[in-house]
Amino acid sequence: MFSSLKIIGAVLLLAGFVLTYKPNLISKFPLPENAYQMIEVRVKWGFLIGLGIMLIFYNQWSDWKLTVCAVLFFLTLGIVIARLFGFVLDGFFSKQVIWLTIEIVVLIIVGILYSYADN
Repeated sequence: MFSSLKIIGAVLLLAGFVLTYKPNLISKFPLPENAYQMIEVRVKWGFLIGLGIMLIFYNQWSDWKLTVCAVLFFLTLGIVIARLFGFVLDGFFSKQVIWLTIEIVVLIIVGILYSYADN
């Protein structure tokens, strides 16, 4: 079962990166011309990245507290990765840096909660 989860995770991770690079691949909606909005479109595909990373690396499925903290941690990590990917492709905006800072703070808080849930 765990090997199939890792395969599914790898597929989700790859799909997340592809859709972050080209967000209109599966939808026919026009992409925004504003670079700030383009980063926001890319960020929503970060959930696939985070879910893929979680399925690849997480293996303590029996404890629900750890699993909830891991889901929050990895989804936030995927969003951070997608936002950084958007910085590289679309440019650097101060308002996006504020969002990135908030997401990193949430990532740290959830990581601390994960370490306490392990006890």
